[in-house]
Amino acid sequence: MAAHSIEDLKSISYWDILRRKKQTPFIVFISFVLSFAISRLTVTYGPEWLRLYIRTYHIHHFYYGFALLAIANWIALTTNREHMFKLSAVLFGVGMGLFVDEFGLLLTCTTPPMGCDYWARQSYDVFMIIAGILLAVLYSKPVLSRIGKIIKSTVGFFRTK
Repeated sequence: MAAHSIEDLKSISYWDILRRKKQTPFIVFISFVLSFAISRLTVTYGPEWLRLYIRTYHIHHFYYGFALLAIANWIALTTNREHMFKLSAVLFGVGMGLFVDEFGLLLTCTTPPMGCDYWARQSYDVFMIIAGILLAVLYSKPVLSRIGKIIKSTVGFFRTK
């Protein structure tokens, strides 16, 4: 049963991702979702030694995310090798996930009482918007193509009568 499910996943990944040449957006999407989830879990349940402090300043992980975004973009701009594009996609997804994880914190720390809120709803909203955009990039063409075929067949049905 498990082997059959693995074969189904391979088939789905081939037909949905590889055949349509959407491997890079898929890598970005998976890296983004996983890094957001892992960073939330690490902040919630992780040990204190994982947090970086320089003297009394806490270095938040949106800085790491920003650095990874810059590195990923530099790699993508300066290379023409396939494996480097994949590395760039992973770094971009992880960087975006880390940055979006603290998006609410960045927004709420600019308010006058300086009541920084890591758990602000804006982080979840932006996460859902970006995940939706990435999914649209991955699947909008097949969905729109299918809708177009349905519309054409419906219009054709009415024309023949």
